[in-house]
Amino acid sequence: MTHSAIPSRRNAMAAAVLAASVALPTQAQLVLEEVVVTAQKREETLQDVSATVNVVTAENVEKFQSFTFSDIEQQTAGLSLDTPNARNSNISMRGVSMDPESGASSTVDVYLNDQSVRFDIAFSQLYDLERLEILRGPQGTLQGRTSPAGAINIITKKPDLYEAQGYVSGTLSDNDGGNLQAAWGGPVSEGKFGMRIAGVFDLNNSNNVENLTTGVDDPENEAVSARISALWAPSDNLEIDFMYQYFDRDTDGDQALSGADTLGERPTISDTDRVALGKQPSGAEFEYDFLNLRINWAINDNLELVSITGYNDSVKDSVTENDRANYVTNPDALTWQNATTEAESFSQELRLSSSGNDVWDWMVGGYYADLDTATGFTANTVLTPPNPEIGFSTFGALPVESDEYGLFTFNTFYVAETVQLEVGLRYAKYEAFRRADVFFGELGVLPPALEPIRDTVEAGIAASFPIEGISEKNESSDEDAITGSLKVRWDVADSTSLYASYNRGYRRSGISIIPSPNIQFLPNGEDDLLHDEEESDAFEIGFKSRPLNGRASLNGAIYYQEYDGYLGFKRGLQVLDDDGQPQDLTGGIIFNGDAVVWGVEFDGQVLLTETWNLGGAIAYQKGEYDGATGPCNDREPGEVIGECDLDGEPISGEPEWSVSLNTEFYLPFGNNEWYIRGLYKYTDERLNQDASAGIGPVRSEFESTNILSLYTGFRSQDYTWDASLWAKNVTDEDAVNLQSGSDQYDLAASGGSYTYVGNVPERVIGVTARYNF
Repeated sequence: MTHSAIPSRRNAMAAAVLAASVALPTQAQLVLEEVVVTAQKREETLQDVSATVNVVTAENVEKFQSFTFSDIEQQTAGLSLDTPNARNSNISMRGVSMDPESGASSTVDVYLNDQSVRFDIAFSQLYDLERLEILRGPQGTLQGRTSPAGAINIITKKPDLYEAQGYVSGTLSDNDGGNLQAAWGGPVSEGKFGMRIAGVFDLNNSNNVENLTTGVDDPENEAVSARISALWAPSDNLEIDFMYQYFDRDTDGDQALSGADTLGERPTISDTDRVALGKQPSGAEFEYDFLNLRINWAINDNLELVSITGYNDSVKDSVTENDRANYVTNPDALTWQNATTEAESFSQELRLSSSGNDVWDWMVGGYYADLDTATGFTANTVLTPPNPEIGFSTFGALPVESDEYGLFTFNTFYVAETVQLEVGLRYAKYEAFRRADVFFGELGVLPPALEPIRDTVEAGIAASFPIEGISEKNESSDEDAITGSLKVRWDVADSTSLYASYNRGYRRSGISIIPSPNIQFLPNGEDDLLHDEEESDAFEIGFKSRPLNGRASLNGAIYYQEYDGYLGFKRGLQVLDDDGQPQDLTGGIIFNGDAVVWGVEFDGQVLLTETWNLGGAIAYQKGEYDGATGPCNDREPGEVIGECDLDGEPISGEPEWSVSLNTEFYLPFGNNEWYIRGLYKYTDERLNQDASAGIGPVRSEFESTNILSLYTGFRSQDYTWDASLWAKNVTDEDAVNLQSGSDQYDLAASGGSYTYVGNVPERVIGVTARYNF
């Protein structure tokens, strides 16, 4: 890195998150540098955006050793990034969340270089990034999807057309971990064509769960990724940017248990023992290819055409042991299931925009996205007492296809020198196809007494198949929506602005997928699994300021959002059969219920001295049903499935309060510096959304958590090298953050002895060395 690059790197800051950097000031001035974002599809300073936008810079990713997407949660408030198991991930913001296995549309969408991606692609390794932009509130105008809670855009580093740059970084940690990453890029033809290559290898002990049955006590999570980027500027007004990324991850993920066996045959396991008992190791392998092509054409001084073309395909293969406590001990009686999901998507966005006009700047555009996923699975099931031990397999197919079309416009009117009005409108059309079919495979283990009638037993079981989860009449849907935004901003002073905004969000209708014949007992059969679309209207008032002559930033907002038909989700439901006996509805049911969400958000940072900075964020969010009812297991006489009053009940398991703080102090030593920094995250207690999923001691809420991470090290003043010692979760907080009920085998054998638990990551101590060139 040359000396001329130092100030921009030194002064880089994350204006709306807690991970602020220390500026390299002169004696005459101590000031935070402005942050430029593209949250509204054009370059503008963060202070000029009439919305709550948090930015995590590449420097903050590096400073806080954020190796994975989940690590970003520690650097801001009011955001949850969860990986409940090796198969699924989830993002929650502004008090709303979505069960990753529900099948409902996302409340938050993720983009990689402005290209919409699935959560499993987002939850991969972080390396060689420019920044992450966290956009809060409905995205009903400019983003590809009309998500009601927000969006996250991950932006990778582009090649430089004039200067060669790169780095190599290595980390060793006590969780059997290692992280090696490197990048290099520069001009191939100065000012015309540049390339950049980057890669990462990451290894750790996954969830560190020991399996007492298989003897596996050293699970691994191994990931490798590589990226190549090219930037071509054939003329002064044309720029073509291409990026390809490959990723592969292999994760061991046995399900940890908690409980005591009522039969007295299995060990007592506490919430924090991180112990599993399943006889089949669980885990997942995930691989994807990602391509992104962006063309920027400056037609003239104030007119620009942008094209973004995206393609990605992925394959995820997972194995799960369903008999988690190993009650079916016969080695020939299989109880595991395997699922493979192949996804392929293509997207195209075109937009034409003006800039620099005195009265009115405008943008018009079109969007198209095609997403096809095909999930196939094989499941092994064993009938348990009072039935004889009979094992059989099934297999299924769940194809989902969707096409989305969008037309949008965004207009900025300069009403006065200090007042501007923004008006946006979007038309979206959705076409979807989905099916869910389960077929009989073959008969497996059979008691010796039944071997003479094997064919008869097999025919009897096969007669219950195929199971049609979605019939032909409900397999296709076609709908459209109009969303938009209205914002006004008033620059009350050079360093302070106020804004008010209205935004509309939308999630489309659909059907709950329950591949079980028990849906026949619902009053209207399969039709009771349909849900309507969700619409939401959000109102926000906020301010942005840079007090103390630019040495600090302070931003805040208060918001209120009304949901018409919020998409709730309930697990563990049962329906009464014709004999009045409860029968399980596998999975869960999506339902509509009106709801309201409101909250406040503040973030800021300050350069206390030339060598000491402080940053932080705080968020309060509260979401509850408003006069809604939903499915439940409490029934009135004559009801085959219950309908409970949910008025005033929370709509999600998101914490009401969350706080994030960070600080850094450094001392010069000749041409080098010693530094110490800290990162603290408080998460309030929250409800357990899976409490209704199981029978037994499933807690209704999780305790609050306090996670403190500390970092210290030496670096050169020109940032050529950096060596650090760090510890994440210094106090080794070991709180439970996930718990679901007993599985079917546990319930049949013991009435429910063990629950499935997950914990916050353990304390990790590591060392990192980095060299920039």
